[in-house]
Amino acid sequence: MAAKVVNTSKVSPRVAGNSPPNRPASKQKRVDSELKKLREITKGAIPDEKRKAVMPLLANLAFLKVKLDDARADLLYENIFTEYDNGGGQTGLREHPGFSAYNKLFTTFSRGVKQLTDMMPNGTAAADALIEFINETRY
Repeated sequence: MAAKVVNTSKVSPRVAGNSPPNRPASKQKRVDSELKKLREITKGAIPDEKRKAVMPLLANLAFLKVKLDDARADLLYENIFTEYDNGGGQTGLREHPGFSAYNKLFTTFSRGVKQLTDMMPNGTAAADALIEFINETRY
């Protein structure tokens, strides 16, 4: 005898037909969006012979910007110092590990931006746009 298949879904057919609610963009989409911004900013400012060498730097900067934004949101309500207890009787305060990681990310991001700006002529619109890109990370 064949078993009868039963619909165990608790979602009504009316609701199931609706599109899912808006969710934040995936991290990869956010990185792609930042990379697109950086490509636009640097399009005419970096000579073609350097352009191919710069592409991995742009990809890393886009990745770092997304990570910095996420880390900032995670750390917004955290204290800079956190208590610790190592279980051996030692207790005290230490720097929150998230802040240490954020500082390392920001240092790496800043170095990458410096490399990029060094390849651009001073006073160009691209350099100004890059400054705006950096300021988005600090908000």
